[in-house]
Amino acid sequence: MPPWLLILIAVLVITLVVNPTERDFVWYRSLRRPEWIGRQPWVALVWPLITVCFYGSAVAFWQSTVSWGWMGAYAVLLVLLRSPHWLICRLHRLTAGLPFWLLSWTLTLVLALIVRPASPLASGLLLPALLWTPVEASIALRMVGLNRKEHRSGRGPDDRRPARSRRL
Repeated sequence: MPPWLLILIAVLVITLVVNPTERDFVWYRSLRRPEWIGRQPWVALVWPLITVCFYGSAVAFWQSTVSWGWMGAYAVLLVLLRSPHWLICRLHRLTAGLPFWLLSWTLTLVLALIVRPASPLASGLLLPALLWTPVEASIALRMVGLNRKEHRSGRGPDDRRPARSRRL
């Protein structure tokens, strides 16, 4: 099996496994978002673009180094990049993804700097992830503010307390 196909399979499997389930995603869809997100049709294309660029970066770097160890580093980084969405939806906490966004942004920057001498193309293809990760984190922080008031259940989106019964 050619290496580019193995890398593609790894990227697709990681992307599918670390996606939130439909059940978990229902909660996220019920939250208020900044107004500008709904008016921008390109926002839906950001993560597919990042995934394609990430795959291109891994393949370009592979062609320069032929190192499965570095492909492992790419795989770990992809898990970190995709984890905030899963974690936020699973825990029902918008702030749960912030440490992962910070860590994944930092490690993406480090990886881009490391791969640059061997493959400037691989380094450049990591730019979409570097640019979008802080934007996404700031959107999540803005959503925390927008959803701080009572939510549909009568409690805020980060309220983890058990619901009180209205019975006597």
